[in-house]
Amino acid sequence: MAAETGRRDFLDELKAMKERMEDIFTRSFDPNADRQERGRKDDEWVPMSDLVDSGTELVYSLDLPGVMEHDIQVECKDDRLWISGLRKNDLPDGEAIRVERPKGAFSRVFKFPCPVDEEAIQAEFKKGVLRISVPKSSPNCRARRIEVREVE
Repeated sequence: MAAETGRRDFLDELKAMKERMEDIFTRSFDPNADRQERGRKDDEWVPMSDLVDSGTELVYSLDLPGVMEHDIQVECKDDRLWISGLRKNDLPDGEAIRVERPKGAFSRVFKFPCPVDEEAIQAEFKKGVLRISVPKSSPNCRARRIEVREVE
């Protein structure tokens, strides 16, 4: 009887470990998986983004397939780039058997890594990709290593 109890405990532990591993992989590969922990509503999603430093400007690119240009808002305030919008439901009438594409509101906020020229920011939307060019206000904005000196 004790051996059967030990085996059951072992199997329960394996099941719990499997669930933890699935949770880790889900959170690693699905940007929407932990939206509750980040304070997001169930109907919000997170578009994928890239940031490139060209030397003279920062270029933000966001994948927004299925979003209309008039449903996107871009703002610059508090040394941050605020992007929000809405992907409307485009499913045909009927019973949905599988729905994997996120719908609803989205928002992203990016803190600028260096001083920028807020008045010269430009945004363009082409083939489902939002590209925002943010000129730097100083050419010396790149990250640099700072020497740490010992003081007595």
